[in-house]
Amino acid sequence: MILKLLKQSFFANVGILTLVCLISSSFLMTSTIRAQSKNKRTQQDKPKIAIHVGKIMTAVGDPIGDGTILIKDGKIEAIGPRKKITVPDGYLVIDHSEHFAMPGLIDAHSHVGGSGDLNEMVYQTNPELRNWDQIIPHNERLKVAIAGGVTTTCFIPGSGTNMGGFGVLMKTGPGDPEDVIIRAPGVLKIAQAGNPERRTGETGSGKMGMNYVIRQQLKEGQLYVRQWDDFEKGEAAKPEFNLRLEYFKPLFRRQIPVVVHTQQYQVIQSTIRMLHDEMNLKVVIDHGTFDAYKIGKQLAKRGIPVMAGPRAFQLDRDKGQVTGIVNEYEKRGIEILGVNTDAPVIPQEELFFQATMAVRYGWSEERAIKGLTIQPAKALMIDDRVGSLEVGKDADILITTGSILDPRNFVTQVFIDGSSVYDTKKDRRRF
Repeated sequence: MILKLLKQSFFANVGILTLVCLISSSFLMTSTIRAQSKNKRTQQDKPKIAIHVGKIMTAVGDPIGDGTILIKDGKIEAIGPRKKITVPDGYLVIDHSEHFAMPGLIDAHSHVGGSGDLNEMVYQTNPELRNWDQIIPHNERLKVAIAGGVTTTCFIPGSGTNMGGFGVLMKTGPGDPEDVIIRAPGVLKIAQAGNPERRTGETGSGKMGMNYVIRQQLKEGQLYVRQWDDFEKGEAAKPEFNLRLEYFKPLFRRQIPVVVHTQQYQVIQSTIRMLHDEMNLKVVIDHGTFDAYKIGKQLAKRGIPVMAGPRAFQLDRDKGQVTGIVNEYEKRGIEILGVNTDAPVIPQEELFFQATMAVRYGWSEERAIKGLTIQPAKALMIDDRVGSLEVGKDADILITTGSILDPRNFVTQVFIDGSSVYDTKKDRRRF
């Protein structure tokens, strides 16, 4: 069987470590289903809570003054003005009348969800690799991230290669891995320059070579998925099963996005052409820094989201002034727009500060709140569960001493899936 797998592989001399990842990947669908089932069971044990808040920012509508949020089974049961919400018997009432409430923050680019980066740097493309086996829920970095308001993270492989593997979307709170996973595979990670460059001279060491190996790997995966789609429609014979290419199925069926380590005008241009125009993938620009905003109109034309960062500003040498990168994208029509930390490049607990700096350089406060919450949720295709305070969504709620965009304020309590996971009245203040 192992010899057969070797023959199926794009590289005939794939190593033992890669084989282990290949074999373990066959458990993808069953492990994801188990996680969803366990979450449904554990929700029944969560407390019923009523939170009275001075101001609620839902991220999808106008703020609600003197509001109430009801939580049941880990979901938001009701939300609105306090005078219109009746608190049923048996609910734990928490008074935050002097504080703000908002959705938990979402970091669209992070490497701190587990036991370090996944950077297998023998080959330039590694679609057989995944990182959710590395998850360490509620690890020390995530505990501090929660204190900064981050409740959901896109935990992805590093950018040491052009295609580092598949990442996972996960909550930052406690529990077993199946409790915190939102979706696995969550995204494909691609890096187009700005780390994968090699000095040994093999194909893929420069930008032309990197584009070549990415395109060839995607074409192989695209063909594999097309063969299986034709088979399932009864239009072709059953293809040979290839573990190395299995994760391409949700990618090319547009059920998950590709998050791209891409920045600078020329590199973003390659991203647009290859990943969106040629391959028809759901694409998220997951850096977009330096002068990349200058090609923003082409991104807007295609509806491609931008999660900019971790740099929120850039010295425009043509104008001789510092320019706000996020605001420049907005000027060019980007609708789904947010920020990221690339943690630990920037500590994940400082995600809010990336938005603060974007506001400092021209972004509106309303858009910044959305850029921390509902916009990354839309980009990552999980806005049915997180990103806003609405009835039926996960009760991931921050209680803050004021607007989170003002660094003088801080997070005083955090709920994830309806459970309090951080409370400065009981815990030491971590951040």
